Amino acid sequence: MIIGVGIDIVDVRRIDALFRKFGTHFLKKIYTEQEIAFCCSRRDVANSLAKMYALKEATIKALSDAEGIKWHDMEVCHDKNGRPEVKLRGIALENIQSKAKDFSIQASASDEQMYAIAYVLIERS
Repeated sequence: MIIGVGIDIVDVRRIDALFRKFGTHFLKKIYTEQEIAFCCSRRDVANSLAKMYALKEATIKALSDAEGIKWHDMEVCHDKNGRPEVKLRGIALENIQSKAKDFSIQASASDEQMYAIAYVLIERS
């Protein structure tokens, strides 16, 4: 059973501008240490940051009740094939567990020069 669906599109130039203007302050506000390390290890850092940002926004939309959720309540990891996996903690985890004790999150992200897009589906297991 589907609990929530979220989709988001991000202008890569916007994320790049925020990164250039606010540097580490921006990174630490939005991304976990693991996410920062992953994005900074990629050839195109701005596109990676934008995809991860879009994944977090899409996750918030899929959760539907986003009150009190912080950026670090969601962490994007990648499996051995590079597929994104969204892990929840804190208020985000409490939010979903109030709807379903067992759940799974399916996530996908893509980018094309100036835009990054992400799709997140949360379903009861």
